[in-house]
Amino acid sequence: VTKVPDENNAILPIGHWKVFMEVAGQNIRRRTLELMGDKYGIWFTPEEKDRLQVVGAFGVPVQNLKSFIAMSGDERGKPGAQTGIPADSTDNQLYEWIYQARHAVKELNNADMRISIKGDSKEEYPAIKKVVDILQKQKMNKFLLITSAEGGAPSE
Repeated sequence: VTKVPDENNAILPIGHWKVFMEVAGQNIRRRTLELMGDKYGIWFTPEEKDRLQVVGAFGVPVQNLKSFIAMSGDERGKPGAQTGIPADSTDNQLYEWIYQARHAVKELNNADMRISIKGDSKEEYPAIKKVVDILQKQKMNKFLLITSAEGGAPSE
């Protein structure tokens, strides 16, 4: 059994064919959000950055991130509130989240980010394969695969 590292780590939970992301470390989450805002031309207020710093895993398109951040924890946990991070060939935001988080870890901690993919390997295989393909496009060939008896979207 390998323990998932606490720092410089991102976990990509997969549930119901949706991909989510959780980046360890509040400073890393904040910097990743700033970098994503720069990439997509979205300006986040200091309050929005503070609010996202304390959110665990999330899964919404970047265009919906401001409204997601404004939600209460209960609202974020409701079915349908998180549609997953787009990861298809026409809108591969997951690629950018991973890339920008890796940049943030390198910038702030001078370390390489580790990735863990969490899902039921049988039921979620196509989604897991998509994530692995994205990682390989970034020349990341080492990652942890965490499987469980039940997949599922993250809860608050």
